[in-house]
Amino acid sequence: MATLSVGAAAPAFTLNGVDGKAYSLNNTALTLAVFFKTTCPVCMLAWPYVERIHQAYQGAGLAVWGISQHGRDVSKNFASKYGSTFPILIDDDWRVSKQYDPVVVPTLFLIDGGKITERVESFNKAELNRLAHVIATRLGAHPTLIARDDDGNPPFRPG
Repeated sequence: MATLSVGAAAPAFTLNGVDGKAYSLNNTALTLAVFFKTTCPVCMLAWPYVERIHQAYQGAGLAVWGISQHGRDVSKNFASKYGSTFPILIDDDWRVSKQYDPVVVPTLFLIDGGKITERVESFNKAELNRLAHVIATRLGAHPTLIARDDDGNPPFRPG
């Protein structure tokens, strides 16, 4: 199976979060699904930027879900260490990961109306800013700069 492309139907799924709640993909909600591994250095680098996207657009209607390919305890520790305020879902059997088949982690899928509308792979400041602009436009919100050029991190890091 190849990673899902922009325009593809987003496979429905339900996963449990580290908070014990079940989360089901809703085909009407704008959802950013972020596939990651707790041991991935590029995921660690990208995480604060994903949190900024969440903070910027959660009030406007964006749902951000981290989809961990590791177990509950290590995923919960990762979320705590990196200050995640959005749900972290557990896919330790890779059932959902196999459906979406990200080539690298992190991979971010923006899902709108049951379709993949954007996909961002690895850590890429320009792509994170572009994604934030797309989200803002879709939600009718004010665009927020997510990744500054001068923040001390590289512009790109492959996953």
